[in-house]
Formats: sequence, C-alpha cells, structure tokens
Amino acid sequence: MALGPGARTWLNRMGTLLGLAGVVFVGTRLHVYAGEIDFRRMGAGGYVAIAVLAGLYGASNLLLALGWRRLLAHLGVPVSYSWAVRAYAISQLAKYVPGNIFQFAGRQAIGLSAGIGNAPLAKSTALELALLVVGGALFLTLLLPLIAAGIPDWVGWISFGAAVAVALWLATILGANFGVAAVFYIAFLMFSGLVFAGAYDLAGGSGDFALYPAIAGAYVLAWLVGLVTPGAPAGIGVREAVLLFLLGGLSPGPIILLAVVIGRTITVLGDLLFFAGGQIAGRPLDNQ
Repeated sequence: MALGPGARTWLNRMGTLLGLAGVVFVGTRLHVYAGEIDFRRMGAGGYVAIAVLAGLYGASNLLLALGWRRLLAHLGVPVSYSWAVRAYAISQLAKYVPGNIFQFAGRQAIGLSAGIGNAPLAKSTALELALLVVGGALFLTLLLPLIAAGIPDWVGWISFGAAVAVALWLATILGANFGVAAVFYIAFLMFSGLVFAGAYDLAGGSGDFALYPAIAGAYVLAWLVGLVTPGAPAGIGVREAVLLFLLGGLSPGPIILLAVVIGRTITVLGDLLFFAGGQIAGRPLDNQ
C-alpha cells in the first residue's frame, strides 16, 4: 500500500530521531571512556593513533552501507549510492540505544519514507544479519593458535583464507549482487578486527605481530556475540567478557580491558565521523 506524503514525513522523522538518540548515547559512552583512559600516559603518538584508527573505522562503515545497497538490489530494489550511505549513516548510531534493534528500526522507517516496501527492507535486514553472522563465524579459524597449543600461526591464516574463498563462492551462486555484498561485509569485519589489534597494541598488549590475526579474529567473534545478544546496546558488556576469555592467555586482564576501552573510544568516534561524513560524502556518489 502506497504511503501518503504525511506518513512518509513522519517515518523519515522517526528514523532521524532514532539516529539522534544514538548520538546522545554515543556522547554518554565517550564521556565514560574518557574517564577510564589515562591519556597523559599515551602521549601525542597515542592521540594520533586513536584519531587515525577512528578515521579508518568510520570509513569502513561505508562497506556496510554499500553492502546493504547490494542486498536491496539483490531483492529487486535499486537505490542510489548517496541515499544508501546517508540512510545507513543516520540509522547506524541507533545501535547504541538500549535494545540493540533500533538501528534496524530506523533504517526500516527511512526506507519506508523513501517509498521502499516493508518486505524488501525486512528481508535486507535479515540477509545482512545472516551475512554478518556467517562472515563472523569464518574468523573462528584465526583463533586456532589461541585455542590449541602447538598449532602454527600460518595454519590459522590458510584456514581463514580457504573458508572465506568457499563462502564467497557460495554467495556468488545466489547472485552477483549477493556475492558482492558478502565481500563488503567480510571486508568490514576484517577492518574492525585490525582496528582492535591497533587498540590492543596501544594498550600495551603482545608485541608479536604474528598473533595479530588471531587477536583480530578474537575481536570479530566477540563483536558477533555482542551483535546477536538481545538488549546489549552495541554489544556493551558482552564483548568485554568474550575478549577476556579468549585473550586471557596472552595478556593480563587490565591490559585487555584497557584495549577494550580504547577500542570502544575508537569505534564510537568512528561511528560519529561516519554519521557526520555520510551526510556529505553520499551526495557526489549519485553522479557515479
């Protein structure tokens, strides 16, 4: 059923309000994190590293927006690059609102206000969650050196590469757009893991770079558990517990927790940058 202009306006406002509510919760979390990090100890290099990592993480959110656009195309609903980026940027911050579902509700409302049907929007969300869950599970192979003594690091790397190759091949069978979307989502998870590895290094974690793929894999798994846990806004609390369990053999608890706090600071700053930049950067993409 077609929506009238009034209904579309209110749905757009609802999606925007959920995004703005996310801004409030992000600001609250940043205030908390700032009180938990001794920035004086980190020095100027630490500030620069956090800013760079936040920028990289913010930019990686584009992969999610473009992946979602490909899923909509797979479902027969083509949308412009700029609209997808702006809609995703507005709704994404709502993941910090308690409930862990409001980013999807906001995106649904924004999509409905643009004239997209309920069914394809809901299906795109379900497909996105499926790709993130399956993609996140692939990173379990990187944890082999952490969970089984004596297994060389390269075994985990080769196993991960093989698992990703098979997963992308299967995704492509379902359609070109679906396959490209899978590439975007897995790439986002890779970036997220590498950003946490950087935070772990800033916190004084293991200096063995050969273990960084395993550390990145541990973060992605923790992120995945937080994603599927109902009621945990942006996985707060859940990811910390999983990382303490997985990385406990590498570093003492205080270092892991500090890495988590630094990582949280980086990701919320990155989400804010994406929220702001997505409104501007999305516009020129219409011409492509």
